[in-house]
Amino acid sequence: MSDADRAQIVAAYENGASANQLSSDYRLAKGSILDVLRAGGAAIRRQRRLSKEEIDQAVVNYQDGRSLARIAEGFGVTPSTVGTALKRRGVPRRDTHGRPR
Repeated sequence: MSDADRAQIVAAYENGASANQLSSDYRLAKGSILDVLRAGGAAIRRQRRLSKEEIDQAVVNYQDGRSLARIAEGFGVTPSTVGTALKRRGVPRRDTHGRPR
């Protein structure tokens, strides 16, 4: 990766792009993007966490059959954030076809 690429990543992040979006755009692991950002002096933003009330609603939505991606979109977080919250609550996960795992 060139110095220009690194500078573009830092600039995009500082202008509001998420580390997840940059990871997708540059086809790099999120950890690699974070390494570039740290090396470039960017202040890493904290990932938004779901409130207790949001997790309660996420549990209901998931049990009603909504996907992690759909739930996450509604809260403005990543599907992994929702998945982690559900796991901590002990909610059994489904496979991609809606069957219990």
